Amino acid sequence: MRSTARELIDDPIESSHDLELNFRDIEYANRWFGGIAPVRRAVRRHRPATLLDIGSGSADIPRALIADARTRNAELRITCTDVNDRLLEIARARSGGIQGLKFERADGTALPYADDAFEMVTCNLALHHFDPPAAIALLREMRRVARRLPWVCDLRRTAHGFVGAWLWTRLWACSKLTRHDGPLSVRRAYTPKEALELAAQAGWRRPAAVRLPFSRMALYDA
Repeated sequence: MRSTARELIDDPIESSHDLELNFRDIEYANRWFGGIAPVRRAVRRHRPATLLDIGSGSADIPRALIADARTRNAELRITCTDVNDRLLEIARARSGGIQGLKFERADGTALPYADDAFEMVTCNLALHHFDPPAAIALLREMRRVARRLPWVCDLRRTAHGFVGAWLWTRLWACSKLTRHDGPLSVRRAYTPKEALELAAQAGWRRPAAVRLPFSRMALYDA
């Protein structure tokens, strides 16, 4: 059964240092445990010129996508959004003025953008932070502003994923936030079946879910 316990990152964090350590841990996990690669493959396949990223955190995935686009001489502009102003500050600082990235404060459940405003809309490692009603609102907004493809990459709830997250956070993670939130994130994650049901309720046309390594999954509208 999916946990409804709150993660520490979902509440105000007083220490910017704690936030930075937490997102260093997340960046490491994304790099080595399948957070970046599936999104990069999707962008390579669909070749959007404009992309909206919801819940960008420290913007490590948008930075990787821009870097990859440059190696292919492909045009790509990414709007990175988050509801947390301090995270936006961290993301701007870590991105160092990279061309093609723009940062805006936005709530994924009520996006301030017109219908079909972006060719592709992504949400990475954030869906599990939303309980079902908010998750449906998020997915509905993604479908509304995506001209071609809404794409979600997130954890999926599995027993071995929980064990792996617990071990990794004890052996490697630097942040107390990561040690608390990492295993809980897996317990809060949706199964592919649950994610498909949420997407259907959000009005996605032909939702599909793919299981990925390291207890992750991709959800997209085929």
